[in-house]
Amino acid sequence: MQVSERLADWAANVSSEHTPAARLAAKHAILDAVGCMVAGAGDEGAAMVRNAVNGLGAGDSVVAGRLAKTSASYAALTNGMSAHSLDFDDTFMEAVTHASASLVPALFALGDELDASGDAIIDAYIVGLEIHGALGLALNRSHYEQGWHATATLGVIGTAAACARLMGLDQGRFAHAMNLALSSSAGTKVQFGSMAKPLHAGLAAKNAIEAAKLAAAGVQGHAAAFDGPMGLLEMYGGPNPPGWDAAFAKLGDPLAIERQGLTVKRFPCCAATHRALDCVLRLREEHGFGIDDVGAVDVQVRKGHVQNLRYLTPENEFEARFSMQYCVAVALTSGTVSLSDFTPSAVIRPEIRKRFGMIEMRAHDIEGESEADPIPSIVTIILKDGRQMETRQEYQKGEPANPLNEAERQAKFTDCCTGFLPDADIDALQRAIRNLQDMESIRECTRLLRFEAGADRGERFERRA
Repeated sequence: MQVSERLADWAANVSSEHTPAARLAAKHAILDAVGCMVAGAGDEGAAMVRNAVNGLGAGDSVVAGRLAKTSASYAALTNGMSAHSLDFDDTFMEAVTHASASLVPALFALGDELDASGDAIIDAYIVGLEIHGALGLALNRSHYEQGWHATATLGVIGTAAACARLMGLDQGRFAHAMNLALSSSAGTKVQFGSMAKPLHAGLAAKNAIEAAKLAAAGVQGHAAAFDGPMGLLEMYGGPNPPGWDAAFAKLGDPLAIERQGLTVKRFPCCAATHRALDCVLRLREEHGFGIDDVGAVDVQVRKGHVQNLRYLTPENEFEARFSMQYCVAVALTSGTVSLSDFTPSAVIRPEIRKRFGMIEMRAHDIEGESEADPIPSIVTIILKDGRQMETRQEYQKGEPANPLNEAERQAKFTDCCTGFLPDADIDALQRAIRNLQDMESIRECTRLLRFEAGADRGERFERRA
């Protein structure tokens, strides 16, 4: 069998009797993605996407931030944009994707159309995440460091697998769903710091649904689309991809959601900043200094993170999410980095911008033997009185090895939804996702996402504060 056929053989036929740990982790991921979807729905870019697709499709799928429903494809597009708009959604390091920002919008939208059960959504999420992981094991980190945004490129294929699972496609059509998704595999990191970056998650969700539907109707791709000449690995793999043996060595044994897990974000900005921010906040708390005591900050991160964080003096909230200088200056000043720090007025605060020059970021040469090995960020802070302190962080807060607890997960969800949904709906939505496996129809959950979000550039978080 060809690679796509082997992946499909596993994904179409694996038992849905997943472990309780896998199911719980999937529900945690779904809860986090839904919270980010609600918080992001009021973003200017998300509203523009909703307006752009208005009238393009009719259907039963809920659009977060709008009362009117639409087709599954366009609901997935808009909800994927919302889920990733604030860069607050989770990351899946095995694939280097924002997996849930495409998986959850696609599965909720398609689930609305199919009237799928909550248990079927959980199962499809777990299977789709596994394919995200298999693709990442075969292509990364070479693929990502070549400049591809894996959320868009690998994400559309892994999410097409989730949709194929939800639709119950047989092995042959399942393989073609992924082969066809490859023809939509696009998106590079040049878009980081713009509206196009979160749009990648929405396009991955939309194109995944359409690839699965095309395959279900009998449309076929090339059987060797992944492994043949001019196929996925050759064209997208970069200079030194691990190859397909690395993917099949781990496929489903144990499941990716258990062996790798997902990293839940503590801060609404690029994950490449998070280990360093953890370091800054720990040193600030342990030593009791204030921003005016600091003379210099040296931040060492892996090379790929330097590539992502290219905005030394960000001019808007999009660029600020990809600026180590901005995020560290905010953390040193206020003791956290919050949703209200990413607005036009917040980014131009003179008391923050005057600190940029004392914060240096550079690449270190520490590498792990495998993608799963932790790569630390190292922060050295030199105070004006000459004192110097240093610490490093290998696992950011929110990673499986350093997880948020239940109270922290709930607090993040509540923070995302407060001011946008009524308190009763926030509680009902949490309960619905907590008991998703018992839900006969996903529509019992998605109905709570119908609200009019409005549109701004984050000022809603300032007003709420």
